[in-house]
Amino acid sequence: MNSTSRIVALGTFDGVHRGHQTLLKYAVQVNQQNASTAVFTFDIPPEHYFTGKTKLLIDFATKQKLIMETGIQEIAWVSFTKEFAALSAEDFIIQVLINHLKAKHLVCGFDYRFGAQAQGDYHLLQKFGKQYGFEVSVIAADEWDGIPVSSTRIRNALEAGNVELAATLLGRYHSYFGMITAGKQIGRELGFPTANLQVNPGLLIPKTGVYFTWCYLPDGTSYPAMTSVSNNPTVNGKETTIESYLIGFEGDLYGKTVELQFLEKIREIIRFPEIEQLKAQLHDDKAYVLSKLPNYHLQANRIMLK
Repeated sequence: MNSTSRIVALGTFDGVHRGHQTLLKYAVQVNQQNASTAVFTFDIPPEHYFTGKTKLLIDFATKQKLIMETGIQEIAWVSFTKEFAALSAEDFIIQVLINHLKAKHLVCGFDYRFGAQAQGDYHLLQKFGKQYGFEVSVIAADEWDGIPVSSTRIRNALEAGNVELAATLLGRYHSYFGMITAGKQIGRELGFPTANLQVNPGLLIPKTGVYFTWCYLPDGTSYPAMTSVSNNPTVNGKETTIESYLIGFEGDLYGKTVELQFLEKIREIIRFPEIEQLKAQLHDDKAYVLSKLPNYHLQANRIMLK
């Protein structure tokens, strides 16, 4: 990075949800002196590093893309390591924010913590700001139904299969990028050929169920789809898969990377005694999706949250 003074937004920004967007847009809007607007973040949230259990909402490339779409000009980041975790809060402010980023104005959430054992907070930033001449803006939490919007709340929604609530909290429909790989061809035998989506194993996927989704292809076309997140109990499957039947699509998707957007849940996974019963249910699922199409419209080639 160059020596330009910066407005710096601080956070891990997993999901880049509504609350994150408010903070990032404030950092852009508060810039009245032609400084550069930047984000300082990590490749993974600190809690993921310490526990290894926290699944991410989005991968790092997607996080960068969503951050830049808010108008932020630069992204500074570090890999969260044992050495960085040991950096004191005071050293983080001086070495990273002042010396490296040349921060003239910091923007953070009310619950932002930093430094070894998370000892730093916005009060410490304000204290150092008076000493070193930078401003600090603290952004209150965005709320939905009286509860703060958070990455944890979105994870809980996805784990419950409530993709509609997740979308509301994110400010957009949640989606996954992945390559289409060969499956067991069971859907083809039922008259519903499916695309098997391989996603980053570090990402949290929705609870098992059948969902109304929208699939975006590399050539710019897109299709409504019915997607199963399941271990396929009717045919004694064991591994959880994400398989989508694209309504109206004909062709070969193997080896191509697509984006799959989750719009709403259709039903739970059911174990059927007979294959024919599963086939009949799939026809019902398709009819449901078709009945819902008038509720969704493409805007700039995407299904946008109203």
